[in-house]
Amino acid sequence: MFRKHLIALSFAAFAQAALADEDAFDKAIHTYGCADYPKAYAMIVPLAESGHPLAQYQRGLMLEQGQGTVANLAEAYTWYKKAAEQGIADAYFALGQIYHRGVVVAKDEVQAYAAFDVASRLGHAVSGDWRGLVSNALNELDLAKAQKLAGELLAKRPADALDRLR
Repeated sequence: MFRKHLIALSFAAFAQAALADEDAFDKAIHTYGCADYPKAYAMIVPLAESGHPLAQYQRGLMLEQGQGTVANLAEAYTWYKKAAEQGIADAYFALGQIYHRGVVVAKDEVQAYAAFDVASRLGHAVSGDWRGLVSNALNELDLAKAQKLAGELLAKRPADALDRLR
């Protein structure tokens, strides 16, 4: 009986230690998942400003949606760019949407295609469909430009960006 309690206490202590070791981003995402957007945004801001790629994407998303802050697509675009430059597929997808809609920036299907292509190559689930949609609007010359741009964006992406987060 004593052994069972000792084992149970050991597991409880281990679980508490694991929770204590959660990094700040995980805590912020948990807070976001609980829909406490103002608190989550306040937690995300310093992480994004310190260069955390996923926090940069999350900040862009929250700015775009007006979650925990005033909606500001122009500022969201800035944070999506920062996250994309560090290899975040979701950020490339968001940029593709912005270029395709032409809301904050001039509508640019070459940029949209390139962003969707990079997102797709990085594993984003639906960006390949969007790339196909945009490719229908491009002539051969623009499609070649878009493909070249996508290759350049992929080449600039730091190969270890996601490894630094693990």
